Amino acid sequence: MHFSLRLAMIVLFAAFTCRAATTTSSSEKTASKSEAIGKKESPAKPDEKPVEPSKAAVSTISIEDLRDFDKYPKQVQSLVQSALALTHLELGYLYGSHDPAKGGMDCSGTVYHMLHFQGLKDVPRQSDEMCQWVEKKTQLHLTPTATAFDSDEFADLKPGDLLFWTNTTETKRKLPVTHVMIYLGKLKKTGKRVVFGASDGRSFHGERRSGVSVFDFNLPKAESPSHFYGYGHAPGLVPKEPKPVIVAASKAADDTKPAAVEKPAPKSEAKPELPKEEVRKAVAIVSEAKPESKTDSTAKTTSAGTEDKVEVKKATVADATPKTTTTTTTTKPKTTTTKKNTTTASSTSTKRRTPAPPPKSVLERKVDQAVSSIRRFFRN
Repeated sequence: MHFSLRLAMIVLFAAFTCRAATTTSSSEKTASKSEAIGKKESPAKPDEKPVEPSKAAVSTISIEDLRDFDKYPKQVQSLVQSALALTHLELGYLYGSHDPAKGGMDCSGTVYHMLHFQGLKDVPRQSDEMCQWVEKKTQLHLTPTATAFDSDEFADLKPGDLLFWTNTTETKRKLPVTHVMIYLGKLKKTGKRVVFGASDGRSFHGERRSGVSVFDFNLPKAESPSHFYGYGHAPGLVPKEPKPVIVAASKAADDTKPAAVEKPAPKSEAKPELPKEEVRKAVAIVSEAKPESKTDSTAKTTSAGTEDKVEVKKATVADATPKTTTTTTTTKPKTTTTKKNTTTASSTSTKRRTPAPPPKSVLERKVDQAVSSIRRFFRN
């Protein structure tokens, strides 16, 4: 009885253990199947790129192949020379890389590396951020309607400018910019425009290139989802030009003359002063022409008993001219003169007729002769 009970318990235990093992194995199989299905059904992310760079197939040129390279600004010459030197390293295209030591770089990583190598700071990493950087700091030239390089929208394009492309399928970024490169200029032989950067599929002279290379600068076709967005100067690459100083036409004409011919400007342009009018005081001049009336003369008796006739002197006003005039006054000893208003005398003489003067005495004639001789002396 006890033996049969023990046997039955052992059989039940064994059956239970086998069932549990079967359940566990089936659950493990189910889990493994679900993981496998999950791995197969989970789609690959579109942004994922291979860790290894693509096989490099690059092209390069020399600075002698570029037209008017010697006329480039020095900073742009340095940028172009550094870019062409980088094409000799045989770097492939590697998404997310801006380090040549990894064997490759992407488009924005290549431009980022080149601008940092030139000493520029605050350079953004992504192409759309670089476009915003140019728009804020310098000037972004948009080309929405340009279909050829002879369009007015490319009139300001210069070597060293950053070039931006857009893709109509990209909508996550603030600006629809997905690609950036550096403009190198025109080739001497063909006149074609060339650019520098990193790409996996662009061409040079009709051959497909991949990696950090020189490429042809071609505008996308109308049916292509990619379009050329615009271009602009990298902030800080070329110093700002000084503002033009407006110079007067006469001064600008003087500046064009050689230094030897130039005349020093006059120290002062003050106008010469006109001579000031000189007003002189009235002086008494002894008259010799006409004898004066009795009313105009007075006689006094001196202590010696002699009588001298005193003549009235006419007052005249000198001319208000800068010329100097000589006036003389003569006085006789023991002779007194009285001044009268000559204006009144002259006016009264013209209105009234005075009687003829009496004949002059010997003394008066001598006085007149002395006065005349003195006047002639001073006049000569």
